[in-house]
Amino acid sequence: MDIKLQKPFEKDGKTFEKLTLNLENLKGSDIVQAEQEARQRGDMSPNPLFSSEGLAIVAAKASGLIPEDILNLDAPDFLLVTNTVSNFLYGWVLPEKMRSEIYKKQS
Repeated sequence: MDIKLQKPFEKDGKTFEKLTLNLENLKGSDIVQAEQEARQRGDMSPNPLFSSEGLAIVAAKASGLIPEDILNLDAPDFLLVTNTVSNFLYGWVLPEKMRSEIYKKQS
């Protein structure tokens, strides 16, 4: 899934105008590692996976970037990326009927 950034950023001499999130390729271990990393970074929320920091870490794992790259996006881009990750993760846990209704409405 590609997300076009409103404000591109540079890293290692490369300009990123979009982020490619390979959310479908995440494994359970990625989710557990993201939660552990968020806690190590001081996230004290009840479910750090769904905190802004936890979502940024998942986005980083799905994009091949580091969490700081996601955290340093401009606020509108950051919110778009983290909300996309959140919607995707919540979609995994929804019952199949509800999931198909939601994705049908988005099409």
